[in-house]
This record gives sequence, structure tokens and C-alpha cells, in this order.
Amino acid sequence: MPATGDTYSSGIGDTLKEARRRAGMDIKEAEERTKIRARYLRALEAEDWEALPAPAYVRGFLRTYGQILGVDGERLADEYRRNHEASEQAPAGAASEPLLSERRRPPGSRPPSRTPVILAIVAGIIILLVILGSIGDDDGGDESPSDSGKAARKLREDAKGGGGGAKALKPVGITVEPAAALRVCLVGDGDEALIDGQMLAAGAEESFDDFKTYRLDLPDGGSVDVRSAGARKTVDADGKVSLEADSNGIREIEYAGPECP
Repeated sequence: MPATGDTYSSGIGDTLKEARRRAGMDIKEAEERTKIRARYLRALEAEDWEALPAPAYVRGFLRTYGQILGVDGERLADEYRRNHEASEQAPAGAASEPLLSERRRPPGSRPPSRTPVILAIVAGIIILLVILGSIGDDDGGDESPSDSGKAARKLREDAKGGGGGAKALKPVGITVEPAAALRVCLVGDGDEALIDGQMLAAGAEESFDDFKTYRLDLPDGGSVDVRSAGARKTVDADGKVSLEADSNGIREIEYAGPECP
């Protein structure tokens, strides 16, 4: 039971273990109800912090596990933050099982540039157009010598996002804040899994930057607040749903899950 002060008299791990036993719940049932892997639940009860992922996840796990067991998970998360978080580091074996913390880019970094590849493709198309234009002139076609040049200029403008079509997208940030514990898949620029089907706790904000597009999948539905490029959208879905966000706003799209790239 909680002490009258700010910490638990029996410690974080013992508090969770005792509450689970009082509830008559085994680890397997706790795993099914929290959607947190059993080995992480055991690590929480043993206070084996080195076996757990990044501190932000540990706090989310404590909130979710505490809520299921009927104890104050927020106080457990605060105690962990005060007494353990400063000294915690990601586990050495984490590379074999990617987690959210390992998928984040370092602050200020940007995705690898695709500009050289795009320019090479455009150059190849320009050369092909010039060759086809020359063949057309030799065959006595109606195309003027300037037609291929105009087409090439249009291709260059389109590659730079200035072709007069849809407004060119710019890198933006995104913040995802669940109102209740839910499973999330967040993908950046179509192929970068930022949150790989992980369970997020209620109120646990996750933010990312430097991507032009984001796709958010909620395989089990749920309530979540999404903010991106000055826009905000709150979703409260009973079933699976997907959202797309970019510099043009946030919108609901056809469900694209359940697999993250």
C-alpha cells in the first residue's frame, strides 16, 4: 500500500507484485490486459531497469500497469523519474528488438537526402526526350524543336515541387498524445517506422520532426490527440483507423494497417 509520503514504502516492484497478487492475476493475464510484454512486466516487478527500454517507455509502462492493478501509476512513474531515470541507459541488447527510443533521430538531424537520385532520374529523362525529339524531327513530325525543351523544363519544375500541381510538402513535426492506453503505428515518409506497433500509455506524448508525411494507424481504435503543422485533430474511434498528416493538414484516410514497414 502507498505510504503517506511521495514514495511507496515497499518499493515500486514490490508494490506492483503485491497488487497483482491481491487481484489474483498472473503475468500472462497482465500481459493480455496491458498489451505489455511479460518480460517487461517481470522486469518492472523486479526493478530490473536495465532490462527495460528507454525511460519514457518505463514511465508509460508504470502508468498502464498501475491503472490495471488499481494503484497510482502516476506516482510510481514519478518515483521512478526521481530515483532511477537519471542513471538509466538503453539496454545493450536492444538492437536485436527495435523499440521506439531507438527509432528516433538525433535532435537536429534530417532524413537522408534523396535529391541526388531524383536529379539523376530527371537527367536521364531529359536525355531520352532530346533523343526522341531528334528522331521526331528526322521523321518529319509536327513537334517543334522547342517542345522537348519545354517538357524537360516541366519535369525539372515538377521534381522541385514547382510544377503548378499540388502544393509542395515541407518537413513538419508531429505530436501524438493518447487519451487512454492504446497500440500505435506511426510511419514517416512512407517507409520509416517511428512507433512500431508499440503500446502507449494515457497522456504519454510522443513527438517527431523532419518528415514531410506521417501515417498514424490505430489497429484497435481508441482516443488520441494529434498535432502537426499548426493543425490539431482528436480521434475517438471504436475500430481501426488511419490518419495522414503533412504540411497541408491532418486528415482521415482508408485504414492502412496493421503492419508497420
